[in-house]
Amino acid sequence: MYNNVKAGHYFNKHESTNLFIRMVVNKYRKTLQRLIVNLPISSALEVGSGEGYILYYIQEVRPDILLIGSDISEEMVCLARNRHREIIWCVAKAENLPFLDGSFDLVIACEVLEHVLDPNIVLKQLRRVSKKFCIISVPEEPLWRILNILRGKYLRNFGNTPGHVQHWSASSISRLVKEYFDNIEVVKSVPWVFVRAIKN
Repeated sequence: MYNNVKAGHYFNKHESTNLFIRMVVNKYRKTLQRLIVNLPISSALEVGSGEGYILYYIQEVRPDILLIGSDISEEMVCLARNRHREIIWCVAKAENLPFLDGSFDLVIACEVLEHVLDPNIVLKQLRRVSKKFCIISVPEEPLWRILNILRGKYLRNFGNTPGHVQHWSASSISRLVKEYFDNIEVVKSVPWVFVRAIKN
């Protein structure tokens, strides 16, 4: 999915028929939309866009803005393009984004940093191509692993999802993002943490 990462197990929570997972994902979607709906933006880039669910959620509340999705997987980009032809899609590496400095009002990286071996490289790129705003989400630890254990998953790895090489609490992810952005807001949507950051 991303360069400089360990690929892991893939579970499409966005299309799960499990009622609890659907409830949690819907809360995630509403939290993301609330963080974006009133931002003064005209363009947004998502890094690690996969099949395009996140940009579709954004489009629901901000149909007025230019949306671009990028992913290292050509297969994922093709799937996203077939699903949402009104959004622009491209193949790109998170740590070497092919865009000029300050190209987008908003840059988004949802569930990317837990897979990346060196998140600082990615954060430098997110800051560089962002004109003003950045939104990041990660699974909140140790809650994420506890929930995996409770549902009987990945027990040999103490609940760690395969491919997760970074583990973030709300405080640790906020400390990291503060190194690259000037102001941040932390919002929890259990079992995830969102950070909305501003570049002055």
